Amino acid sequence: MSLQVAKLYKDALKYLNSFVNYEYYTNYFYDPNHFDLDRVKLLLHYLDNPHLKMGKIIHVAGTKGKGSVCAMLSSILNEAGFKTGLYTSPHFYSLRERIKVNNEMISQKKLIELVNEIKPAVEKVKAVLTFFEILTALAFLYFSRKETDFSILEVGLGGRLDATNVITPLVCIITPIDLDHTQLLGNSLTKITYEKAGIIKERSIVITSIQKDEVMSVIEKVCHINKTKLLKISELTRWEKLKSTPYGQLFFLKSIYDSYKELYLPLIGRHQITNAIIAVIASELLNKQGWKIKKKSVKEGLKKVYWPGRIEVIKNNPLIVLDGAHNSASAKVLKNTIEEYLNYENLILIFNCCKDKDIDSIARELFPLARQIILTKTKFIRSAEPEEIAKMMKEFRQRIIIQKNLSKAIKHGVRISHNEDLICITGSLYIVGEARKTLKSHKMANISDLILKERAQRNEEKKEGVCV
Repeated sequence: MSLQVAKLYKDALKYLNSFVNYEYYTNYFYDPNHFDLDRVKLLLHYLDNPHLKMGKIIHVAGTKGKGSVCAMLSSILNEAGFKTGLYTSPHFYSLRERIKVNNEMISQKKLIELVNEIKPAVEKVKAVLTFFEILTALAFLYFSRKETDFSILEVGLGGRLDATNVITPLVCIITPIDLDHTQLLGNSLTKITYEKAGIIKERSIVITSIQKDEVMSVIEKVCHINKTKLLKISELTRWEKLKSTPYGQLFFLKSIYDSYKELYLPLIGRHQITNAIIAVIASELLNKQGWKIKKKSVKEGLKKVYWPGRIEVIKNNPLIVLDGAHNSASAKVLKNTIEEYLNYENLILIFNCCKDKDIDSIARELFPLARQIILTKTKFIRSAEPEEIAKMMKEFRQRIIIQKNLSKAIKHGVRISHNEDLICITGSLYIVGEARKTLKSHKMANISDLILKERAQRNEEKKEGVCV
């Protein structure tokens, strides 16, 4: 990459980041008077409506698993030979991770080109646009230029007023809905579901995961109003987990369309099997509609899916797991998966989450599992102060220590661990992303060397009578 491209790319990012990014804020009003779709529609109009030229669209909303479903379905469609756009958020390292075609990130040169193209259109929109609105339009422009067969769009927040919700989808997918972003979407499952079900369009097809009764009731009502066909995986499928390791699992699946004796998924947890089933049903539905997607493509697509940071085991001896659990529902899923899928002696929990989350509920799912709880802070602006978390969770004070930054927290976790232990780094996707950078910067990709070094140091300190 030339220095000129690097500078232009930096300038493009600076331009995008000059717009308000609500991922960084906790206190703002999420209402139709401020968050409507008119601004995005106008911006897209000035760009010659790229959202009408990017193939068939699959729109995915929900509280848990929507990114995983998007990644799985994208992998299946790629394997079937279709040019597939994928728009997700947030990212770990690079903004480019959010915009992919056939699992290839948008190039720096192309992002620079599209930012320059989008600037005049942004100037024409008199209302103040947001970072996510502009990035969404940019993704749509990219997919239209690449002439994608399918575009898979993950909702950013909610659904009804999300910037992605200007499209007409072929299929809407709703993953499990639970309490999250309550200060924005509402403090009840009914209110939150109405926001997320806002992606349902007239006479489209909706595939929904297993839902709580009050959630399903709202989805059914919205589908009825919109004359939309509703497919519930709970009624369409039968499945069974066959075998698992810390790195993946085999499961059997029978649907109303087909059956699979063995499907391999390189992600663990029963929730990921449920996510995979949604992707399979969507693939089978598309196949019935004339898009040729063979069973082999389904099997190979799931086998090759890559979606890091979701109960991801990155090392053995000790096991080191990264997970982006950021609400009580996902924390419970993490807890259940650890207990069912992973064998370990003691759990060392390295934890931080965003300060606007229900910290108490998340912590109460995970803290009881841990022998040692290391509270830390990430560089993300919404990161909670570890001292505040410790005050909330006083009953665990004997197990809690505080490390001011994630690098020190990881080093301490490694130092006190043994081969049979589990180190789990969790609380948000932001701590997962930073943990990856930290591990890399400390050459911890080959973490066994650091473990041996730290343990040798510990043994020496013990010999000298130093308290560790």
